[in-house]
Amino acid sequence: MTLVSATHSPTHSATVSSLAEELAGEFRLRPLLEKILTSAVRLLQCHSGSICTIDGPSGTYRKEVDLDVHCQAGQVFQLSEGVTGAVNRAGGFVSFDRYADVPRGHVGADDERYNSPVIGVPLTHNGELIGAFIVFGMPGSHLFLESDAELLTHFATHAAIAIVNSRLHSLELDRAVTAALTGHYAGAGQDQPDAGTDPNRGRGLSAPHRLTTRENEVLQLVIRGLPDKIIAHRLGISAKTVEKHVGTILRKTGARNRTMLAARTDPERLGYGGNPA
Repeated sequence: MTLVSATHSPTHSATVSSLAEELAGEFRLRPLLEKILTSAVRLLQCHSGSICTIDGPSGTYRKEVDLDVHCQAGQVFQLSEGVTGAVNRAGGFVSFDRYADVPRGHVGADDERYNSPVIGVPLTHNGELIGAFIVFGMPGSHLFLESDAELLTHFATHAAIAIVNSRLHSLELDRAVTAALTGHYAGAGQDQPDAGTDPNRGRGLSAPHRLTTRENEVLQLVIRGLPDKIIAHRLGISAKTVEKHVGTILRKTGARNRTMLAARTDPERLGYGGNPA
């Protein structure tokens, strides 16, 4: 691996500038992280890596995106395992001469990466460790140095911002949906002046429940009228999984169908009619 100066490389500056322009038009977390990871891996003249998020209270981490790594994206591991676990314990960047030296790693001895160098840097927000950014070197390449960690940290910053913004966006949408649905229930109650004499008041409607991050992502696309196959393609999941999420969303919101759901959670009224700024 040819080392790149983390501070003075024109290639580095151009890549970061180009990346910022690409990210400006994207708001879905997975595509954002894939772009950031791909840019970092290419700049370091490598070909594989991953980005993970850490859940400290549960002692686990989730592999959000992978690039040519056999550990499946979306899988959850214990913080005692892998490079992310090592980053968590170190509280900073880690570098191994061979992946084989990583405690409780997930790459098998039959994989070429097993004997390749690997580096991991932390993703932080307000001083809190929220994840790890990992890159594998090419087999037989030079070892990763501190200058590589400094370079990778620039991309880790972009990834951390994307993760935090995604969480805030999901939380805001969840609150907006809950407020809209709560308002709908209140309005429905006002349409029936005497609840004591109307046993059907509120029938079929349950109080709104908190939606998961994935359910919020599906909801945003459902209320825009997209079919399951298109939603599946955009989120990188199967149409069957989308169907299950839609069913859960309908149950949680009390909506009888997608049309009713869209009417109650009008994206224009919620302020999510387009890509957030």
